[in-house]
Amino acid sequence: MGLVKNEGRLIVWPAYLDSSKTRSRGRMVPKEKAVDSPTAEEILEACRDLSYVAQLEIEKKFPSSWWERSGRVLISKKGDEKKVDLLVRISASISKRRSLKRK
Repeated sequence: MGLVKNEGRLIVWPAYLDSSKTRSRGRMVPKEKAVDSPTAEEILEACRDLSYVAQLEIEKKFPSSWWERSGRVLISKKGDEKKVDLLVRISASISKRRSLKRK
């Protein structure tokens, strides 16, 4: 058996949090908790706000929309937290940052 490349890390694509995407197109959080067109950079900033060790891979493309260079973020796992719970927290952090920028 080979070594798993991203063991101990979660991969987060912007599509997971995008309110304009359907579940079948990649959204993983409830629509009311999703944000409009999040970027990989915003996800990285949100992870840092939440004290997660994260790494940006800007050149990556989400497999089901391979023509878009959306990037992705690799996040080091903390304990037994479920991925969807982390995604909801990241989405909330992005919403909070956006509302602070508008003020």
